[in-house]
Amino acid sequence: MNDVNIDKVEIIDCTDLVGPGDDGHLVAVHAAGQIGWYGPVGVAAATTLDGSLAASAIGMDVTDHSGLLSALHGASAKSGDAVTSWAVGALDCAVWDVHARIEQRPVATLLSTTARSHVPAYASWLTLDVQLADAETIRRVAGQDWQFTKWSLRRSRGLSIADDAKRMAGVVHQVAEATGSPAAFDALWTWDPALALRFSEQVDHAKMIWLEEPLGTHDGNGYSDIATECPPIALGERLHLGDDPKELLALPNLGALTIDVVGCGGLTAAAELVAEAAAASVPVYPHGRSLLPAVHLAAAFPEAIAAVEYQLQWESHRQLLFTDPLECEGGQVVVPSAPGLGPTPRRR
Repeated sequence: MNDVNIDKVEIIDCTDLVGPGDDGHLVAVHAAGQIGWYGPVGVAAATTLDGSLAASAIGMDVTDHSGLLSALHGASAKSGDAVTSWAVGALDCAVWDVHARIEQRPVATLLSTTARSHVPAYASWLTLDVQLADAETIRRVAGQDWQFTKWSLRRSRGLSIADDAKRMAGVVHQVAEATGSPAAFDALWTWDPALALRFSEQVDHAKMIWLEEPLGTHDGNGYSDIATECPPIALGERLHLGDDPKELLALPNLGALTIDVVGCGGLTAAAELVAEAAAASVPVYPHGRSLLPAVHLAAAFPEAIAAVEYQLQWESHRQLLFTDPLECEGGQVVVPSAPGLGPTPRRR
């Protein structure tokens, strides 16, 4: 292709189209008469991007994704910082979008020549207080043909370790009784090692697909003393641009790598992490906050990515910025067949 360099990067404010507190900015990349998009992103990432970081992308070839990522990484004032990693990841995804639009192909087919048309999904509802929810609500969600479901196991600061471990083991049993199948559970970084070990003594491991992000730390060292005692652990959501995943992938009881496709630095960085996870025989389940690029990544690498996360409480809010939201059929997300990432922004 000739003259496919980036001409301009814009941040489009769409906060009037979303609810209070929801992310409401789009990243737009102009090249070869096309516009590539990614969003929504939060105001912090948008502000970080709208300056020297975006300027460093001007003139770059949209087909040279590794070169662009290297340039953006070098221009980052705070390499490894979560907000900077999100900003770089959003721009990277917008560049993949414009590249695919120029070639009139879905992004998944740029990543792989054998991309699938549907991607398995599991459903999460982390804002629901499972302990107070009726069994019918849990059963209704589980009965929608998702691959499985995921629920919150946030620590209760008002209870002792022994009492809280017993309470949360009861929540796991409650979900298993309501659904008739194991489920995944997210501790949302609220536990400490003592609680993790006490919980693991009391819970029926067979009722859990995984225990996600129990500790405040996100490196492998923090988990080395508890991993073998716990149910399978899911980690990786807080991997950022430039982080080395080897410590996590070497953990003896790692059941899932849950990278965020935008948060880790974008599709280019995520594809590298998927390859490393596959080499370590660890299945990847991308985090649901970046569902759209995750769907294309999962379509391209079906052997490595088992399913994507569909966040029941938040995803519909993100889709408000687009005229053609993602479709779900029988526990699977339909991979958009339109050029680029697929959806069309309401504001251009």
